[in-house]
Amino acid sequence: MSNRVVNVLAAASVAGLMFTLFGMSAGAAGAADPAEQVKDRQQTMKKLGGGMGAVAKFVKNEGATAEDAAKGAEAVLAVSKMDPKKIFPEGTAVGVADSAAKPELWKSWTETQKYWSAVQPAAEKLDAALKGGDRAQIAQALGATSKTCGTCHEDFRVKKN
Repeated sequence: MSNRVVNVLAAASVAGLMFTLFGMSAGAAGAADPAEQVKDRQQTMKKLGGGMGAVAKFVKNEGATAEDAAKGAEAVLAVSKMDPKKIFPEGTAVGVADSAAKPELWKSWTETQKYWSAVQPAAEKLDAALKGGDRAQIAQALGATSKTCGTCHEDFRVKKN
């Protein structure tokens, strides 16, 4: 094979590789699979719920340490700071994978954002109460955070059996 043919083949191979790599990354950055988005949301909510659970176990004296509760509160606070549009992308309502999100969540997006924006201040109070160390205050802040989450669940999540 001549050098010219080898060079053309090499250039074509590199060009094809570049196209494949950049084409894949552009596709990945675009529309994600709705079923995967539901799975991601569920993992995010499990992180939030697990954090709440760790704090609850501490408050109830069920084996969780103050350190466990602090890590739990940090998880709740981290989730509360997330963009709700990333957690609840359109097209991920009931009927997509095992989503429990009602279509009303997107139809009432202003209300959804209002609910979501209430989670962060509640999580901050929970975190502050944990840092204060008073179990009664922690329990009160946990209850308030739980109520904040529950309000959204009442309106926008299909009830579990």
